[in-house]
Amino acid sequence: MINTIAGMLILIVLLWGAYSLFCVLLPLKPFGSRLRAAASVGLSFLALAAITIGLTVIEPEGVTMSGNDGQPEDPAISTSSADPTEAAAPEASSGSEIAVAVTIQPSEDIPAPCGDGGLALNDVVAVTGDHDLHVDPDDTSPKIKNEKASNALGQTRYHQIDNSTTVRRICAQSEWTEVQIVSPEWLDFVKGWVPNTALREIETNDNGSRKYVEDDFYWDEDTSEFKPQIVSVVNRIAVENRNCSTIDPSSVAKSPSRSKPGDPVFFVTCGTGVDVFNVWFRPSDAEGDQQFNATEPLSRNAAVNACEMAAKQAATHPSTVSFSRVWDLAYVTHASGRARVVSSFTAKNGLNLELKFRIDCLFDGPDLIETNISESLD
Repeated sequence: MINTIAGMLILIVLLWGAYSLFCVLLPLKPFGSRLRAAASVGLSFLALAAITIGLTVIEPEGVTMSGNDGQPEDPAISTSSADPTEAAAPEASSGSEIAVAVTIQPSEDIPAPCGDGGLALNDVVAVTGDHDLHVDPDDTSPKIKNEKASNALGQTRYHQIDNSTTVRRICAQSEWTEVQIVSPEWLDFVKGWVPNTALREIETNDNGSRKYVEDDFYWDEDTSEFKPQIVSVVNRIAVENRNCSTIDPSSVAKSPSRSKPGDPVFFVTCGTGVDVFNVWFRPSDAEGDQQFNATEPLSRNAAVNACEMAAKQAATHPSTVSFSRVWDLAYVTHASGRARVVSSFTAKNGLNLELKFRIDCLFDGPDLIETNISESLD
């Protein structure tokens, strides 16, 4: 209140001082001469100085002095060496004054406003059904064109999201939300608007892994019969296999090579990029004791020894094999539990000539499943 009154007085004095200064140049009423106008200018400066001095000696409204250092303290916020998450109990002071302590919440936890009354939630959600992406939050607005597909097919194609897609909510409004594709990763640059009904929250298990539901899958005549079992097994895989933190539920399909009449075998794809792999299962595994723990790749030494043994078994004269364990050796593991050893060796042929060969050994867990040997051109 004091600051408001002081501000009004300062404004009045400044306006009067400006008018007085103008009257020094051109005498007007109520001044009869330039001398009286100049005196009014001087009095205006004195009035401003008096108001300023008065404000410095009057205690600012709403600020109390506390402690031995005499520093101002905001009555709405108290600082203490105690746990900042605990709000101090109100402490009564003299008269009717009450010191109130509050806890300040981090601002990053509060979504920023966006668009027409929307919120920038920036969380990742799932999709139900197939939906086009629009330029604006309106069914009649243009759809987002898929330039690459349109150029490849020679006809216009548009970007869509479906059950296999996860998206980030950039701006959620009352009926529409602007989203950006998160998976598949090769489309993570695509943005657009979809109705809120197209989106749903992603459920999680106790360990934080994603909990898959029926709406996450594509169902065909092979899989529809086993919906509850497939959903159950895929969720077990997500929890038990540490290398399956990312699962593509839309990839679930019946294996034509492993299935037999009355004994269907299905697979689901885990991982991303170069580390994608399949996990096979039966519907009966939903109630059985089958474990889906990650397969450990064969150790480097064991894999190299097994690959050297394969080289000797393939040679005409095994005793002449000299396997490279340093210069030409490469050992690579994959999230699927597979490991690959690539190296070279020399051996003598039936004509007693020494030749150099390249060897590539592929292991699935402890098992050597593939060996390729070719003559080196070095």
